[in-house]
Amino acid sequence: MKKHVLFLLILATLLVAACQEVQPDSTTVPDSTVTESAVTPVEEATSEPIVEPAGTAVPLPDTTENVEEVVKTEDENDEVAQMTVTIPPPQLSDRELGIHLVPCPPNRVAGTDEVEGETYYCGIFTVPQNWDEPDDRNIDLSFVIVKASGDNPAPDPIMFLAGGPGQSAITAPIATYDKLRPTRDIIRMDQRGTGFSQRLGLDECRVLALQSGASNSELEVLEAGLNAVDAADQDIAQINQICWDLFAAQGLDLNQFNTAASTRDVIEFIKALEYDSFNLHGVSYGTRLAMTIMNELPGIDDAPHLRSVVLDSVFPPSIYMLSSLPRSDHDFILQLLDDCQSSDVCREAYPNLGERLGALLQRLEQESITSDGETVTQDDVLEALANVGSTRAGYIPKLITELEVDNLETYLALVNWEVGTGDPEGVPGLDRQDPVQAFLGDAVKLAGGSDDMDVMFTFIGSVEEAAGQQDPILALETYINENYTGEVKTQLSQLLSGLTPEDFANSSYFSQPLFEAMPGEDPVDISPEEQAAIDLAFERTLVAIGLAQPLYNTIHCQEDLQFENVDDVVNSVNDLEFPQFADVNRVQATADGCLNWPVDPAPTGVKDQVNSDVPALILQGAYDKATPVYMGQLAENELANGIYVLVPQQGHEVWTNSGGCVGQIANDFIQNPATELDLSCLETRQPQWALPNQ
Repeated sequence: MKKHVLFLLILATLLVAACQEVQPDSTTVPDSTVTESAVTPVEEATSEPIVEPAGTAVPLPDTTENVEEVVKTEDENDEVAQMTVTIPPPQLSDRELGIHLVPCPPNRVAGTDEVEGETYYCGIFTVPQNWDEPDDRNIDLSFVIVKASGDNPAPDPIMFLAGGPGQSAITAPIATYDKLRPTRDIIRMDQRGTGFSQRLGLDECRVLALQSGASNSELEVLEAGLNAVDAADQDIAQINQICWDLFAAQGLDLNQFNTAASTRDVIEFIKALEYDSFNLHGVSYGTRLAMTIMNELPGIDDAPHLRSVVLDSVFPPSIYMLSSLPRSDHDFILQLLDDCQSSDVCREAYPNLGERLGALLQRLEQESITSDGETVTQDDVLEALANVGSTRAGYIPKLITELEVDNLETYLALVNWEVGTGDPEGVPGLDRQDPVQAFLGDAVKLAGGSDDMDVMFTFIGSVEEAAGQQDPILALETYINENYTGEVKTQLSQLLSGLTPEDFANSSYFSQPLFEAMPGEDPVDISPEEQAAIDLAFERTLVAIGLAQPLYNTIHCQEDLQFENVDDVVNSVNDLEFPQFADVNRVQATADGCLNWPVDPAPTGVKDQVNSDVPALILQGAYDKATPVYMGQLAENELANGIYVLVPQQGHEVWTNSGGCVGQIANDFIQNPATELDLSCLETRQPQWALPNQ
C-alpha cells in the first residue's frame, strides 16, 4: 500500500509543479500555491480581548453554534445577500483593539492529529486603520496559530509573510515547517487587505457594487475584469474608479493599506501574543515586508527581538518595481548561460552559446523555422526558452544549437513535455539528512528517473524491497548489478557504498513513511449543517487564495510607480543583452494599474536601503523570473548578516517543503542562525546537460 500511495503522490507532485511552471505571470511577484484548505473564521468573538501567554494552550469559545445561521440569509432567494455571505466585503470593525479568539472554520489546519484549542487556535487581531490615529476607526486581521508539538518548545515562533502583494498567508501550507514544528509555534496572519483580513479584491468590489445598485454597465465592466485573461481585456481605469469609490464608501482609507502599516501590524501582533522574540519567513513581496520590519523594529517601543529572517525569492524595498519588469523577463537566461559556461561539460559541448542565442533570435525576427511540416516562430522559441522549470534547463543549450540548423527534435520534446519533467533532486520532498533518502534522491537521478517516472517508480520499489531483506545493502547491490552497466552502474555502486545496514534500520523513510497512507474508505457521518459550513469554507477559500488586485495596486502605486517613468523603463529594454525576452506591453499595463487610483505617494525613504544586522538567510532561485538573481545579491549587499544561497534549477519560491535540500538548509538556519550552513546538497541540483547526439 505504501509504495502505491508514494507513487501516486509523487506523480501528482510532479504534475502540479509542471503545470505551475507554464502559468503566465499574473503579477509582478507571483507566489506560493495553496495546498491546504483555510477559510474565513465564524466571527463569534469573545466579548473582551483575550491575550494568552505565549506557549500555552488557549481555551476557545464554544464552537457548537448553529452553522445554518451562518450559511443562510434572511431571504434564501436573495442572490446578493447570499454572495455577501460567501464573499464578505471589507469593512471597519466595532471590536476593541487587541486579540479576540474565534472558532476555527472547518479544515483551517489540516492533519488528523490536530485538535482545535490544543494544537491550534484562530482569532482576530483588531488594529487601528491608521496607526497614527489609534483612537479613530479599527479593522480586523485574521490569524491562526499552530502550537509547537514538542514537550519543550523554543520561545520564539516563526511567522510567515505572504507575497503578491495581495496573497493570503493563512492559506499557505503548514507542512513547510514540519521539521520545525516540534520546537516552534507557527504563526499565520493575513496582511491587511488580503485573504481574510478585509480583502481588497475585485470579488469584494463586485459584491459592493451589487449591494449599492450599480448600473448594468458598471457591473459588466467588473465582470469583464474578473474574467479577463490579461490586462488587455480589462478597462483598468473604469474598474479602479468604481472600486475606489465603493471601498471609500465603506469608510476605508486606502492610504493605510501599505507596507508600513503591515509592518506595525506584525510587530504589535507579536507583542500582543507576549512573545519576547520571533523569526520571520517571507516570500516574494513578503520579503519586502520582512526587510521593512527588520529596518523599523529598533524604533518601536518595547518591540520583541527579531531572532532570524528567511528571505525567500527576495524583493528588497530599494527595488523599483516597474523598472524591474524588463529584467524579470530576461535575466533568467543570463543565469542559465552562465551555468553552462561554468560547467566544463556544457561549455565544451556548446561553445559561445550566448552569441549563438543572440544570432538565432535575430534570425527569427526575419523568418520562422520550418521543418517536417512544423513552423516555429520567434514567439514559440521564446516561450520554450522561458520555461525552465523542473529539469528543462539542461536541455536549453541543445535546443539552441539544434534550432540553428532547423532541427526541431529537442524543441518538440520540450513543448510536448517528453523531457525535462523531473525534479532537480530526483524525488521531491526527501529528507536529505537521512542517508537512505539522500541516496534515493541521488540514485534516481543517476538511473534516469528524473525524467522517466517508470524508472523512478521501479527504483523506489527496489529500495523499499531491499529494506525488507536481511541484508539490504547486498540486495540493492544485486539489483544494481543486474539492471545497470557502465558509468551509471559504477556511480550507483559508489553511492551505495556510503550506506550501512544501520542507516536502513534507522531511516525515517521506513519507520515513518514519507507519505502517510490514505484515509480509510468509510466516510465520516456529518450533519447537513456541518456540510453547509464545509461548503461555505471551500467557497470562501477559493476567493481568498486569489490575488487581491486592488490591494496590489494600492501598495505598488504608493511605494513604486509614483517614483518611476514609464518611458524610461520602456527605453531600458534596448540595453538588455536579449531584448526579445522583455514584454513592453506588460510594463505599460502595470503602470495603468494606478489610473484612477489616487493613493498618496509614500515617503521617498521607503526606497532607502535596509539597515539591519539581524541574521538573514537569502534563498535565491537561479531561474527566478519574478525576483531575479540580482535582487538576492542586492539584499546580500544591504544586510550586514545576510547569507546568500543560490539554489540551482529553481524558480520563484524556494522553501516549499520541510525535506529536501532547501528544507534542510532553512531548518538548520532557523534552529541556529549563527551556525555555518552545510550547502553541499545544492550540488545535486546542478543541471544535467543534455549533450549532442544523446
